[in-house]
Amino acid sequence: MKKCWMIYIRLFILQAVVLAVLALPSCNNTGNSGSGEVLVRVYDRYLYESDLEGLVPEGTSARDSLTMVRTFIQNWVDKELIVRKAEENLPGELRNFDRKLQDYRNSLIIFEYEKMLVRQELDTMISPELIGIYYEDHKSAFLLKKDILLMDYVVLNPDSPGAGKIRQWFRSEEPALKDSLTLYCSRYAESFNLLNEVWMDLKEMGDIVPVENYSFGDYAANKRYLESRDTAYLYLVGVRDYRPADSIAPLQFVEKEIRNMILNRRKKDLILNMRQGVLEDAILNNQVEIY
Repeated sequence: MKKCWMIYIRLFILQAVVLAVLALPSCNNTGNSGSGEVLVRVYDRYLYESDLEGLVPEGTSARDSLTMVRTFIQNWVDKELIVRKAEENLPGELRNFDRKLQDYRNSLIIFEYEKMLVRQELDTMISPELIGIYYEDHKSAFLLKKDILLMDYVVLNPDSPGAGKIRQWFRSEEPALKDSLTLYCSRYAESFNLLNEVWMDLKEMGDIVPVENYSFGDYAANKRYLESRDTAYLYLVGVRDYRPADSIAPLQFVEKEIRNMILNRRKKDLILNMRQGVLEDAILNNQVEIY
């Protein structure tokens, strides 16, 4: 019976705390060394009214407010009790975090400085010529993990005006007809890709056009123009190039990867040169002595 009365008393106190919190001005800061009434004590640690400022957003119902405050207080009490227990039972060497905190602080300072240095001084201009040179020097590092292909395609409603001419224009190599096809597709096609260097794998191809079981063998056998249709669209596909898995990737397919590699190398060199310069300056100015 006594335990039940204690629970009721505790709930009453928490409700009073909620009312006090709701009466406080909204604030985003919660303090560790608070002010106002003391709400809870755990050994020599205190939770004040001000520590709950901003906890309950404006417009929160009384029921939800009570839940939020109760949860916050319970978590605070639990944390303080466990910390106290740990401090009493851990050996001294395991409770000394000064070295770890200092190392962590130093790592953060170095990280932020290097990030600022990279942002201010890194040369991000990478010419196509440099990318091409890197590609030629490291071709063997760019082996494909899956088949990719380069294709033109047109997805078209069969009832579109002049759709009968599209097959002829699509298969033609004449620049004038290609221009006419591009102009037509920009107006009538559901989607299209013409003469753009966009490489894709077979799954990506299947997501665009309903073509099944296309392979490098089909490409080698000169099966490079495909046509299919479903209830909604006519699909025309022209495979311009095909690279099977384990062959060398085309430059366009790895251009972004190469750009990132060059940038990462520049970042490492910039940071390495900075560190070396700091050391040399310190030695020159007699700021480093090894005894």
